[in-house]
Amino acid sequence: MNERIVSHAYGADDLGLPSPPAVTDIRHTLREQNRNAFANAEPRLGPTVPAAVRRWKLWLLTVCGIYPTIVLLGLATNPVLEDLYLPVRLAVLVPAAAAAMVWQINPRLQRHFGAWLTR
Repeated sequence: MNERIVSHAYGADDLGLPSPPAVTDIRHTLREQNRNAFANAEPRLGPTVPAAVRRWKLWLLTVCGIYPTIVLLGLATNPVLEDLYLPVRLAVLVPAAAAAMVWQINPRLQRHFGAWLTR
């Protein structure tokens, strides 16, 4: 840019106003700030994109977790629910088993077998 146009745009021709910074100085300052921002940035400690989980391994892990959960819940609630029809018993067991899987069993299984799931 022409310094005269820049100075006129900044009003440097008027008395009492500071003269504008040179355009090259602004570009240099911006470049330095950009370099400093990258230099001072904290390094990332892990991959930014999680590794893909193999679906069949996740299915197998879920089956291995849900089977004993349903069996144990069925045995524990059988004395109380044995007189109810099967759909009613399942209406009680399935939400309890799903809650156990989501908040207790799956997180522990995935923490333990996490490396295997992504291989």
